[in-house]
Amino acid sequence: IKSSETIEGVVTLGRLRNDPAHYIVDGQHRIEAFKLSEIAEAFSDVRVVSFTSMSEMADEFVRLNSSIAKMRPDDILRGLEESTPALKAIRKSCEFVGYDQIRRGKASPVVSMSALLRCWGAAGYETPASSSSGLSAAGLAQSIDQVSLQNLIAFLAVAHSAWGRDPEYHRLWSNLNLALCMWLWNRLVIDRDRIGSKRYIVLNIPEFKRCLMSLSAEKDYLDWLQGRNLNDRDRSPCYSRIKGVFARRISADTDKKPTLPAPAWASK
Repeated sequence: IKSSETIEGVVTLGRLRNDPAHYIVDGQHRIEAFKLSEIAEAFSDVRVVSFTSMSEMADEFVRLNSSIAKMRPDDILRGLEESTPALKAIRKSCEFVGYDQIRRGKASPVVSMSALLRCWGAAGYETPASSSSGLSAAGLAQSIDQVSLQNLIAFLAVAHSAWGRDPEYHRLWSNLNLALCMWLWNRLVIDRDRIGSKRYIVLNIPEFKRCLMSLSAEKDYLDWLQGRNLNDRDRSPCYSRIKGVFARRISADTDKKPTLPAPAWASK
């Protein structure tokens, strides 16, 4: 208040018929903070409401101070879409990404925008975790650069082509599987530098797509994904399963034993 000389929000005052006094219905703490700031004046939006009784005024106090349904990350992203080019680009290119009604039907989105952005953010780190980026979904949407955005859209096109919207493959769109597949996409398809210790295989887009299709054919893996999350407990065993499926598919296609990334976190 002292720095901006402004009282945030709307202060609600109440008046009763035949009573000249103004009662503070909502804003008590902000007004007290203004007094403590010891500044001479501050700007504020003030709403004055007339009531027929003190009981009616009390009801208004309860309504204003009752908890409102908390906005979900996807609600915030929906509001930001018009002003955030990355969100508009993803929605335009990938109609299977949405903000609500996720996996509710054959025509519903299969992955939420907030989950998608968090998974992509996690996949950019050496150790993918739900808290890797430290940014909110909105922060991730606003900070993504054009190259990363195009790589994400390309991955989504391949994943959707491999898995589709069929209910039996919905678990493949879960955060755990999605983040680890994105992590492999970044290292096997996007990063083509194999200098130094990077000895693992390079895949093109069709080859990576075939590996994703092989994941959908692994019923045991789909069953295993039930209830798993992107955390320390599930990340390593999940990666081992994905790596095994990828290795078998690449071997079947090339008659060669591939070398895939072996990060430290996957051996825990």
